[in-house]
Amino acid sequence: MTEQTIPSNVTSLPSRGRSRVLILAVGTAILIAVFTLVWLQSAKYEPLAVGKPAPDFSLTDLNDKQYRLSDFRGKVVFLNFWATWCKPCREEMPSMEILNKNFEKDGLVMLAVSIDRVTTTKDIPPFVKGLNLTFPVLVDSWGRTDKPYKRMGVPETFIIDQQGIIQEIVIGPRDWTRLDSLQILTKLLNVTPKTAGTRAPLAEASMVDQG
Repeated sequence: MTEQTIPSNVTSLPSRGRSRVLILAVGTAILIAVFTLVWLQSAKYEPLAVGKPAPDFSLTDLNDKQYRLSDFRGKVVFLNFWATWCKPCREEMPSMEILNKNFEKDGLVMLAVSIDRVTTTKDIPPFVKGLNLTFPVLVDSWGRTDKPYKRMGVPETFIIDQQGIIQEIVIGPRDWTRLDSLQILTKLLNVTPKTAGTRAPLAEASMVDQG
């Protein structure tokens, strides 16, 4: 009885095939992982845009009263980020106070979020008192809104509609007593624009303090 031998290449072909499939699968997984990582990183730094939902947050004011953005659904929200050390912010605040007094009864909610960190939060009360501000001033000393809102600097304002969607983003200071500054806001409120006389012009909108 003659012993038959099986050529070695009979078993090696399927083994090579499995190796190629394994290499292809690993390569595909790596490509997917790299693509996902790049997409997540780009999304992380992509700024908010008009038409996107305003990220929700919860902060307290100077009297420790809690404010949550989503609680104002159904109203137009004027969300302003500022800091005590920001000169353009100081210039903008008086016109914001006039805006608030003119449109508060029409359903406007103004929220001014200070991004002053722990070392400068002590400067907020005298800042507010010195300008006689009556709208809510919230404190974000730990930067809770930094990542969600991806600000370019301060001041920066988000006009948010009744459904919580961002309708306008203003980077830099604006004179909120000017009619051309109120077009989107008054349209959302469905009211006639109101002015409060002539004020000295503010700095250009591109003048922003980096936060």
